[in-house]
This record gives sequence, C-alpha cells and structure tokens, in this order.
Amino acid sequence: MSTLKNTIYYPNRCKFFIDTNNLVNSSMLNPILDKFDDDAIERLNEVLKGIKFLVGGKQWHQNQRGYLKAAVYEYNFNDRTILVFLSKIFELGFKRWKRINYGSLKRFVWESFCHEIIMLLTHITKLDLFLAKKAKNYYLDQSDEKSLSFLRDLFNYKKENLPRINFIKIDNLLWNESLPNSLGFLNVLYSRKISKLKKTLPYEPVFIKVKFFNELRKVKLNHKYEYNLSELINYCIHSEHFEKLYSNIPSYDKLQREFYNKAKRIILKFFEQYEIINELDRYVDSANRTHYFLSHKTFERVKSVCLQTCIAKIKNQVLEEYKKFRKFYSKCPICLKKQSTQITCENIFFNSKYRYFKEILLKKMNDVKSLDLLNSPDYYFGVPCDHCFQLTRNIQGKFSELNLLQKFILKFDTCPICGQKNHIDYLTNFYNDENNKALRDHLINNMDLSQKSKKFKIDIGIPCCNCFDQFFEEESNIGILDISYLREEL
Repeated sequence: MSTLKNTIYYPNRCKFFIDTNNLVNSSMLNPILDKFDDDAIERLNEVLKGIKFLVGGKQWHQNQRGYLKAAVYEYNFNDRTILVFLSKIFELGFKRWKRINYGSLKRFVWESFCHEIIMLLTHITKLDLFLAKKAKNYYLDQSDEKSLSFLRDLFNYKKENLPRINFIKIDNLLWNESLPNSLGFLNVLYSRKISKLKKTLPYEPVFIKVKFFNELRKVKLNHKYEYNLSELINYCIHSEHFEKLYSNIPSYDKLQREFYNKAKRIILKFFEQYEIINELDRYVDSANRTHYFLSHKTFERVKSVCLQTCIAKIKNQVLEEYKKFRKFYSKCPICLKKQSTQITCENIFFNSKYRYFKEILLKKMNDVKSLDLLNSPDYYFGVPCDHCFQLTRNIQGKFSELNLLQKFILKFDTCPICGQKNHIDYLTNFYNDENNKALRDHLINNMDLSQKSKKFKIDIGIPCCNCFDQFFEEESNIGILDISYLREEL
C-alpha cells in the first residue's frame, strides 16, 4: 500500500486510489477489497481511477455533464472517479436497524457501508469504457429517450471473461467479522443520531424505546457485546417459521410472555451446560435487574441452536420429523449441492404458505428410499437450495422450463427505461404470474430480436417497479402492461 498524501492511498492490488478525505480509514476499506478476486480487481483497475468519500447533503453535482447519480454515490466520467456519500449510507443502515428486533445500530451501519461499497464496485465492472468517453458530454440525469438509451448501454458491457462477483458471499463474510475499531465519520453520524433519537424518544413506539436503551448499554460496553439475551430470545420466539408453527394456537398472544420466560430459562441452561455462559457479560441496572450481553461472534454461533432448542422443548415430535425431512432432502435437485437446503427446508416445513409442497414432499419421502429415485436428467424433484428456489418457486419441474426461465431473467435483467438492474424476485414474480401469460409469451418470442428490428429503436423489456409507477401512475402490476403504450413512451 503506497501513500500520496495523508488522505489518499492505493490499496493492495489496486491501481485506483482511495481518497478517504479523513472521513473513513483503510481498516474499513481493505477488508472489503481483500475479498474481491484478482480478476475483479483487474477489471476495477481498468474502469476506475479513484474513489473519494464525502459527507453528503448538498454535495451532489446537479445538472452537470458527465455525472451519474445513484442512491449513495456519483460516478464522475470526466475523471472516472466515484464520489461516495456517507450520510446516505448511514440512513440506510439506520432504517434497517429500526425494523429488526436484534443487533446494535453500529453493526447495521457497518453492514450498510460494506453492502453499498460492494454493490457500487460490482456495478462499475460492467462499464463500457468506449461509451464512458462519450458520457463526459452527456447530462446523465435527463429522462429523454436518448439519455436513457445511452445509460442502458453504458453499463451493459458484454464480454465472455467479465468477472462474476459473488457479492452475497462477500456480504456474509463481512457480516461475520468483528467491527473495525473505528468507523470514521460514520461514528460522528452515529453519535448525532443517538442524540437526536434521545430528544424524540417520548414520541417513539415502545419497540424503538427498548432498542434505544439497549443501544445505550452497548455503548457503555464499547460495542464489545452487540446483543443482549432478550434480543436472542426475541430472535427465537419471533422468527418466521416459529410464528407460523404456533399461529393456530388461539391464545398465542397470551403465551408470548410465558414462553419468553421459559425460553430464557432454556437458553441460560444451554449456555451453562456448554460453558457459553462464560462468554456473556452480566449487567445489573439501577432497578437491580440483571441483563446478559453477547458478542456478535457468540450470537451468530448460537442463534440457530437456541432457536431449535426452544422449539424442541415445546414441539419435539414436530422437530424430529423435520430433521428426517431435512436429511432426506439435504441435496438440491437442481445444482446438486449437498447440505445446501436448510433454509428452504425450514420455510417449507414450518411455513403454512408451503403446506401443499410439504404434503407432496412428505408423501414421496415415505414412498421411496432415496431422493435419486425421484429425479432424472429431464426432471427434478425435491427441496431446492435457497438460490435455486428463488428461481423455480417449485419443488418439481422440467429442466427445459428452468433453462427458459434463466434465459428470460438474463435477457430482461435491465430496466429498458432507466437502465437499472431488475431484481431476480421481481422478474420471477412476473414470469410466474398467470395474469402476465400473454405478455410473457410475447417477450419470450422476442428474446432473440434481430438486428434489423433494432434499427426501429423498439426496446422491449420489463420496467423496474419505480419506472412502472412513474410511467403508469399506479401500483406495480405488470400484468396489465401494454407494450404498444410502452413503445410510445420510449
């Protein structure tokens, strides 16, 4: 790592510089960049000259040529640098923390920082350098057809050896690591938010008040312990499959407090049995109430076990049946990865939404001795892994139909209006919605649109939800989309 001045440095393997602007530090950035493969770093060296960090607010470049604005950053095509705005990143982390009933605010701010840096670097690898030179002369915040068409092509660089970045894996690896000693200016934003929240606390719901006081205790512990025992218990008794499992009990609301106390005894006994209790920090408040705090490492290690232990004490028979189910369907019938189906198995077995799937899977499990007997080169059956289930939404089907779906998603992964990437869930919902059958078939038939047809500037695709709302002024319901109307707008 070489240094130009106090705020600028070149990370390992990188030819692009990072200007921290005294707002971030290398201990925040290097763990992220270190998890990118060499081919991804080489591609970033080709398309990027540097990254500069700013606070945000009024620092956007409005109505200037060569600037592309995104949610938390701008790309400056004049010198091929990225301007990252920390205040925007912080707010995304804060909003997520407010929705989740466990974890420290600082952890979610750090996760937001990591996620946004990973995603912007992943997006920039798809930049077409030839068009990037022309981008200097464009007002890229315009919504006219010429600008939108240019943006679609700008980040649609197609090359066989273009690196594939597994951003989900990188995200997960960083989530499991310890917090950096310093989060730079994000610490300042954190302190400001805590002070502001303290002033508005009387008007906040009880849920936020509890989270706030838990956060203050974590601050006193210097965030060495990011969770308390109550948050671990809430993770167990309010998890989706746990809620679904007991949703048919009429008096469940009354049982929540009773089960909370029972779960606390179960988990503490489990901690004592396996000497995990030694990893906890014991805190007694002014009302002489005892609180236990866990580190992030301990929480991540024990949360699944605690959840299963709590369920076992109430519905042990159901859990034993689930274990057999998970063992039988432990291999994904599509990608053939072993021990990869736990998340989908839990959803199907415990969530009443998938009751139909569960009945079929249990019947087949009792009919045959091996899952291999239910599969063939043309047909798959079983519990897909989380990634494959996101595509198939089914436990059985033909590989030929799956291949068509994958081709469809790859073809229409970009919004034809704004050029942003469509989410896989969004495209899969559209594909599987019977109300969209005619439109879907039309799109499939035009996936291999000839070069001659492109001369007429007919750009067929699926608008993202934001563009759909903007152009059609209603809730996103692609089933009523009129292609001819879309062509007129384009």
